[in-house]
Amino acid sequence: MGLFSSKKDGLIAIDISATGVKLLELSQVRSGYEVQSMAIVPLPRDAIVENTVIDSMAVSQALLDVVEEAKPKSRRAVISVSGNAVIIKVIQVPTVTEFDLESQIDFEADKHVPYDIDEVYLDFQIMGPSEEDPEMMDVVLVACKREIVDDYQLVLSEAGLETKCVDCAVFALENAAEIMGLLNDDKVVESFEEDEGQAVALVNIGANLVSVNIIKDGQMAFVRDQFYGGENLTEEIQKEHGLGYQAAEDLKKTSFADVNPEALERFYVGLASELVRSLDFYAANHGESPVRQIYLMGGSALIPDIATEVEQRLGINTEVVNPFDKIKVNKKKFDVDELNRMGAMMMVPIGLAIRSFDE
Repeated sequence: MGLFSSKKDGLIAIDISATGVKLLELSQVRSGYEVQSMAIVPLPRDAIVENTVIDSMAVSQALLDVVEEAKPKSRRAVISVSGNAVIIKVIQVPTVTEFDLESQIDFEADKHVPYDIDEVYLDFQIMGPSEEDPEMMDVVLVACKREIVDDYQLVLSEAGLETKCVDCAVFALENAAEIMGLLNDDKVVESFEEDEGQAVALVNIGANLVSVNIIKDGQMAFVRDQFYGGENLTEEIQKEHGLGYQAAEDLKKTSFADVNPEALERFYVGLASELVRSLDFYAANHGESPVRQIYLMGGSALIPDIATEVEQRLGINTEVVNPFDKIKVNKKKFDVDELNRMGAMMMVPIGLAIRSFDE
């Protein structure tokens, strides 16, 4: 199995989150990519908690259901990890070849990973010479707890799927953003000052995790995950309306206009606080290249008017992305309107699915 690596041909994206399992299969066409198969199956609450499989039977059944619904051509899967399951750091090491670095990566990782090296899977990517020291090079170091990956492999195998590649969700988002042209959008670039670096933030807001990936001049400059998300809004609705969890979820999803503004305000105060904290951490080392554009994605990016709220509170241009603006969809096979409505929550699966076409 290739961990944090690419495998060519015949991969399906399996995105397992706290709320459900998403499957996506793409094909390559002249204009780019086209959806071949796709399905989403919900998970019971607490089946997945902080990336840990708690209810393996429920997850395995959801995987069986999503495969039955989508009917993909392949059973070879690429999955992702995020949150406290994975550590991503940009480190500086003496300039060596990739082959030489591979032989000493355990030694380098031991300085930066707060776990026993035998308890994690490791991978790295050489980014290039360090700006701070020409004799050093920047390397993206990735470590993931073995037990998390092994548990995912197990539930996939129980559903008849073979795990061929494990990616990081933030990298998948970056790949999806790149094929959408978000990292070099001419309209966005015009907003940057001539002496600034070009920095944009990819913000994935899930049920209980906000991932911030800041891309500066086309390269990852900052990554941070925080446990905050759509479930925080559900909890505020519970408090304000005196409802149980499921009733609050239903109100949020089906009668959003009836949600008390006080609950919304508290949610947005918390979200803005998390985002400002991440932006401040980034600015501490990259003050010369402030973030001028935020792209929102993830299931909770579907909350009505969320881009407007974030933009007003942070003072940064913000928009919710829809990957199906760029990816072809067969109107005879899929409900195009529905895909466009839910597009923001499919960014991770799209970033995973294009692994099939890596050279």
